[in-house]
Amino acid sequence: MYELDVIADDSLGRFVARWYGLPDRPRQPLDQPGVPDLLPEPLAEWHRVAARYSLPLSRDHVMIGPADLVESGGLVRFWVGAEDWYSYTPGAADPLVVENDTVGTGMPLSRFLVYAAVYEATYTPLHGLVYMSPTPDELRQVRLRLRELDDPLWRWPEPGTRYYGDDDLLGHLGPDRIVLAARHRDALGRFDGLGLPWDWDTRTV
Repeated sequence: MYELDVIADDSLGRFVARWYGLPDRPRQPLDQPGVPDLLPEPLAEWHRVAARYSLPLSRDHVMIGPADLVESGGLVRFWVGAEDWYSYTPGAADPLVVENDTVGTGMPLSRFLVYAAVYEATYTPLHGLVYMSPTPDELRQVRLRLRELDDPLWRWPEPGTRYYGDDDLLGHLGPDRIVLAARHRDALGRFDGLGLPWDWDTRTV
């Protein structure tokens, strides 16, 4: 998980390849929008990486395609969820990301896209567990079986709810939630001995 412990220019590609495996599609040219300034290089790289996988990398939120990027009110919206959306001011090589058009994240787009990839892998997993409103002891027991990711990125947006991970697992843990994702089904067995009443378990649905 070194690519997540220290976020670097190649962290996005390295994480995607490690988590999802080798690409199952050939490289293909990227459709460019009518106004090139609307597509900064970090977002172009996301779309180049994503195009090589048949499984969408963004499944909870929608990552807007290059040809559909539009500037409105001085911002370009690029990642949209049911209740939140994220934008940037066009023109910069690595612009800062803005939440819901009003709240600055202080995060450059290149770092934010690594966050988005891990968020999507965690919250829309092929194999996963969810338990809401754990007790402090239940939360502690799960934390003992994971390693907190080092980079300060993983304490955003709420410092009390943090990302954890290793080669086979990702976790987003805080006072109100335990969300776990695994690269393969067997990795979830690490938590079977805890006896937690999981609200969602992909092995039983």
